[in-house]
Amino acid sequence: MAEKAAGKAFDWNIFLRLYKYSKPYRGGFILTLILVLVLAGITVVRPEQMRQMLDVAVPGGDVNVMFQVAMAFLGVLVFETVVQYVQTLVANSVAQKVTLDMREKLFAQVIRYKLSYFDKTPVGQLVTRHISDIDGIAEVFSVGLLDIIRDVLKLVVIVGYMFFLDWKMTLIVMIPIPILLWATRVFQQAVKKSFQDVRNEVARMNVFVQEHVTGMNIVQFFNRQSSEEKKFVEINAEQRKAHIRGIWAYSVFFPVVEILSAMSISLMLWWGVHSGLEMETTPGLILEFSMFVSMMYRPIRQMADNFNVLQMGVVNAERVFKLMDEDHSEHSGGEVVLQEVKGEIAFSHVHFQYVENHPVLRDFNLHIEAGKRAAIVGSTGSGKSTIISLLNRFYEVNQGKITIDGVCVNEIEKDHLRKMIGVVLQDVFLFSDSIRNNLKLYDESISDEQMIEAAKMVGAHQFIMALPGGYDFDVKERGTLLSTGQRQLLAFVRVFLQNPKIVILDEATSSVDTESELLIQQATELLTKNRTSIVIAHRLSTIQSSDIIFVLEQGEVLEQGSHAELMANSGHYSKLVELQYKKS
Repeated sequence: MAEKAAGKAFDWNIFLRLYKYSKPYRGGFILTLILVLVLAGITVVRPEQMRQMLDVAVPGGDVNVMFQVAMAFLGVLVFETVVQYVQTLVANSVAQKVTLDMREKLFAQVIRYKLSYFDKTPVGQLVTRHISDIDGIAEVFSVGLLDIIRDVLKLVVIVGYMFFLDWKMTLIVMIPIPILLWATRVFQQAVKKSFQDVRNEVARMNVFVQEHVTGMNIVQFFNRQSSEEKKFVEINAEQRKAHIRGIWAYSVFFPVVEILSAMSISLMLWWGVHSGLEMETTPGLILEFSMFVSMMYRPIRQMADNFNVLQMGVVNAERVFKLMDEDHSEHSGGEVVLQEVKGEIAFSHVHFQYVENHPVLRDFNLHIEAGKRAAIVGSTGSGKSTIISLLNRFYEVNQGKITIDGVCVNEIEKDHLRKMIGVVLQDVFLFSDSIRNNLKLYDESISDEQMIEAAKMVGAHQFIMALPGGYDFDVKERGTLLSTGQRQLLAFVRVFLQNPKIVILDEATSSVDTESELLIQQATELLTKNRTSIVIAHRLSTIQSSDIIFVLEQGEVLEQGSHAELMANSGHYSKLVELQYKKS
């Protein structure tokens, strides 16, 4: 999703807010600024040494003086190189520390956003904010701001010293400067627009690539490779055009600068020769002014580019700050910590909708006694999975109340609430990491012995040990190297290690083979034993032993009771069972 860059030429409020992030590293920033001042201050030393060489040492024929001037010239060059090295190193160190802090703060905030935010926001856009935009912010501290200060100071020192040496020649040299300033302004505006376009196209491409790599199976299942490739070619072409517009601006501006620089030197030589005939100008002064002209045009040329870097860094910061300022974080709300969780669950007159005027649950009521095994069945869109999200407070109910052991979930401390609930989803997500870390989730309180024992009890240990490296096997992104059944078993182990008081199984056997289903059913029996459990299933044969079954339809409980009771009623549930048996 591309976003328009800010319309302001330069937003000082954003810049000052960004600058505050450098406070912990103020020492490094001040050191860099001092080094910049030193570099600006010694700008005129080497040209002055060259003038002394031509006007004093050479005419005098004193070899020792010439050697001393040459050595001094070399010494100043080495000193300038060392200062430049330290300044660059410190500036980039500060820049990387600032972006490290910003990136950590942004991720720590985004990871606590409500799930509803991620439902509406493309992943590629968030990736752009965390990576490309913050990398652009780094250039504010390492390149943009300090280089502009350095270039401005250099110009002041150079022009001031030129006026001190020969104000008439300085005025002659600066005749093309108004044209250069106008060309610089045109260039700055053109590059600014191209930078904005490039940023927007990068964000758009990130969204497209992330989405299509994640959904590559759909692309290939439906043979959409050619059509999606055409879309990518179009997006890539737009990004190329944006880059070319910037390159075009550079290709025009730099030759213009060189032409104007040559004009200044030509005017200086003309004036120098004219003055030289009247014994007012020396060869050394002409050489010194030639060096000053080159040194003067270079900062002017670079300032336009550096200002664009600075400006786009501020634009990137504005986007990042906008994300930081948006209030999408989950609110803990409650402070209650249940000392002894029994697991009684109740939904009382709950109304909920993801989209306005499209309710998912309507006056929904449900009660599950502590330690009982409940099953929820219903057609797609009836609200089965919504119950999981509401119970975990991933979403807030619009009306009504949800309680655990008689305490409203809004009053229970959020982390405590989610620790007491273990969930096995239909689509198991595994991180690109080892099986060990996917099971423990880096919880140091869980020992390897506990992990292995849990895997043996669930029935996953055997297939894990058959993998190269066993528990250290890298499952790669989303666990694609494992089968659906294997991923499900790992999800059971992960929840078992959490030791929750309430267990929710969402379509855990809907996409597995018969052998895996038997293992998962055994794992289900183990995981739900002596725990309050909710099983959501399409395969009605797996829930017949449940203590109570709820039949949902359009966000309401249509029927409830045991399997035998519901079959005896000859209602909606019995029709679903008969329909499945006929299909099988």
